[in-house]
Amino acid sequence: MSEKLDDKSIVARIRQLRQEHAGKRGKAIFAKALGLSPSTYNYYEKDRLPPINVLWSICRTTGADLQWLLTGEKAVSVGNDAIPDPLHQKIVQCLRHDPNAAVVLQSFLDLLLRKSTMEKEVSPEAVPDETSPRHWLPILGRTAAGFIQFWQDEGDKLPGITELSELIDRHKQSSHRRLPAGRISHDAAQLPLPAIADSAASLIQLTEVNEEGICEFIDCDVIADRYPGSFGLRVDGDSMAPRLCEGDIVILHPDMPARDGMTAVVKLRDQIGTSCKIVRFDGDRVHLIASSERYDTKIYPQEQISWALAVLWRIRLS
Repeated sequence: MSEKLDDKSIVARIRQLRQEHAGKRGKAIFAKALGLSPSTYNYYEKDRLPPINVLWSICRTTGADLQWLLTGEKAVSVGNDAIPDPLHQKIVQCLRHDPNAAVVLQSFLDLLLRKSTMEKEVSPEAVPDETSPRHWLPILGRTAAGFIQFWQDEGDKLPGITELSELIDRHKQSSHRRLPAGRISHDAAQLPLPAIADSAASLIQLTEVNEEGICEFIDCDVIADRYPGSFGLRVDGDSMAPRLCEGDIVILHPDMPARDGMTAVVKLRDQIGTSCKIVRFDGDRVHLIASSERYDTKIYPQEQISWALAVLWRIRLS
């Protein structure tokens, strides 16, 4: 035909569909939905136009229109079996210029007819619903609500230990089962956070873990839409009871530091893991206060605080 398809524009539209249906970091799960390996899909999205069977699969999975995917234009409905004049003129010009293009044109029209048939056969399971992975908040590990412990020496650290800070922006989505979440609460006086109904969040447990060992997510569109990049930690210990109990999940955001008087997850320099406490800032010192009277308040110089993130929400599973 006289006008060639723009490969780069098609790849850009594929990337747009993937982000809409699997999130900005959802290449792996989108590839799985298409029946491709992540590396193969990444190769296509980077700079290579996929073959027609993959384009079909993308349309079936996302519900996208093939004409839009190929051209960026929506299909125009035609009544009374009439061919619009502009289209008729282009077909005539194309065949005059290259009579052999009739074979290509016929194949393309057959493809469009097959597309219409296949769209009617798309199962409901192929249509993304409210459990879209873009709303999943990874639970990246645990935080201690007990005694604070430190490495005695740099050489004491076990080889292969992955710091929590390295996991914050890395997670994987996979097949999963959903469990009901329980009470969701926050300190309304500390931050202007929206209230979240119990039914608005669910615990997602993967059937397999990824290489970082992440196997749980919180599915909550309210949090994910307002605070993208949020993540969760499970609470170990009882120093924050009854405010926080062992097994509760706290939701944090890497750009939401703790304020004075807030419940926070704190990382001290050379600390083994992290600690969940109420923080009080006093000049160049920081007080880490437990809710339980069984635990003493600990005081550290501010320079020893690597980071302290506010606990935005507390989720107690039923």
